[in-house]
Amino acid sequence: MEELSNTNSLLQAALDNHEKHLSDQLADLDGRETSLTERINKLNKTKADTANDNGNVDASPDALIEINAGGKQIVAKRSTLTQLKDTMLEALFSGRWEKRLQRDKNGRIFLDVNSACFQAIVDYLNEMTISSEDNPPDCPSVDDENKHILQTQMELFGLCGSGVDSKIVKDRDHVTLLHEWLGEEDQDGELHLLYRYTRDRKKDSAFHGDFHSKCNDKECTIVIIETTCE
Repeated sequence: MEELSNTNSLLQAALDNHEKHLSDQLADLDGRETSLTERINKLNKTKADTANDNGNVDASPDALIEINAGGKQIVAKRSTLTQLKDTMLEALFSGRWEKRLQRDKNGRIFLDVNSACFQAIVDYLNEMTISSEDNPPDCPSVDDENKHILQTQMELFGLCGSGVDSKIVKDRDHVTLLHEWLGEEDQDGELHLLYRYTRDRKKDSAFHGDFHSKCNDKECTIVIIETTCE
């Protein structure tokens, strides 16, 4: 009986210690939650104060934004310009920095950018508003002379991050992997999209004819095929 009593005492002590440990952990978590809540509230207040000082807290997504892009007037809805969240473009036209944006003499937002390239970006955003997620529009495109400028603008605004204008190579991780593979063969260099089936195939023509017309006599080409499983 004494041995059983001692065992029960040990078990009770272990249970008490376990409950105390759990209680201490819960108290610690409650303290951390309170601290995080206070920090979030402080950040939200700072964000609200910043918006009041620098922006328009009542900015409407349906408002038309007039932009002087390198001397060309472009008009677009705020919701169109801000649909890609967490990008520089979204931050610029969200209204949070409305009072800080540079304007021309007519009150239009002034951007010192290539007008043709920025128009291509706005056209792309307009297409996005009427496209489904399963069939997104092609990345913006311009003539060969302005392609490098367009790519710089897209990177600045946080659009089409891969820089390859591809629907299969969709992010920088894919591009990095391609460069690694090419580097192993001492063939690395700048990537350019030569042929996309949905973009370059001519109606009623054979696939191989369209493909070879775009890709023949080009050095170091890569063919990337995306398979689908039904």
